[in-house]
Amino acid sequence: MEHSRLSAFHPIQIPLGLVLWSLWFVVMYGGLSVVCAVAPPDPALGAWTWTNLALGALTLVTLALLLWLAVRFWRLSRPPHELNERQVFVTKLAAGIHLVAALATLYVGTPLLFLPPCV
Repeated sequence: MEHSRLSAFHPIQIPLGLVLWSLWFVVMYGGLSVVCAVAPPDPALGAWTWTNLALGALTLVTLALLLWLAVRFWRLSRPPHELNERQVFVTKLAAGIHLVAALATLYVGTPLLFLPPCV
């Protein structure tokens, strides 16, 4: 199972955090663009619109997933596991990249709290 792509020690795990972030980014801004073109919310409502709430929920789910994966890979890299150097490298790097992706999600998603959509 160690050589399977589903294994936590497979190198495909390294870019996974940035891939998840990219998918979130495309869905978030693509969805916002579609909503603003089809049925824009009233700007007088401010930031607390159904659009921002839906995008905020998506952001929180993505953030939680990325943080969970970062912690999971970090824990896998620590003893008492008997890992070779490659496995330690993959798990530590994957943990770091997932953390960076989580921070990017938080940074890009924070304006949902303050800015009205479609303005």
